[in-house]
Amino acid sequence: MPESKETVGIDLGVKHLAITFDGEFYEHPKFPRESERKLHRKQRVVSRKKKGAARRRKAIRELARLHEHIANPRRDYAHKVSRKLVNSYGLIAFENLNVQGMVKNHHLAKSIVDAAWNQLVRYTTYKAEEAGRGVVLVDPKNTSQPCSNCGEIVSKKLSERMHHCEHCGYVQDRDINAAQNILKRALAG
Repeated sequence: MPESKETVGIDLGVKHLAITFDGEFYEHPKFPRESERKLHRKQRVVSRKKKGAARRRKAIRELARLHEHIANPRRDYAHKVSRKLVNSYGLIAFENLNVQGMVKNHHLAKSIVDAAWNQLVRYTTYKAEEAGRGVVLVDPKNTSQPCSNCGEIVSKKLSERMHHCEHCGYVQDRDINAAQNILKRALAG
């Protein structure tokens, strides 16, 4: 693989799986939501079967097969995105997110788990090591609040999707601004 001097900062999000500092969006895989009804049905079937019965073991095997059917496309997508990132960039910077703590927010928990951020970071890290590339995890605190152009803090709610800096007039998508800040932190530290 040819050496690459390109660097990238990546913001992991709920709306989009990953957003690069230059505005490339990787869509959020919504595979499990499509199979949710089937999954609930299979889980109900397992719970109704008598423990130790052959029919329960069969129902458990079917449930496990469905879980695998749901997980495979998510893994495949994470592999494809991580391979594209490793092939394109020499240094890849991610936020070092505390996913376990974030899942405690019950409003976003399902979306966070479905996104599988840790899986993407893990796959990218091992592929980067094999290719001689670098992955840097930066502190996620205040990555979306500072202006990536002038450094001024622009506080905004989670619902605000655009970054508007009153100080320098810089306007950008909130996630792209955060990705630019992530890259700056990775290069600085």
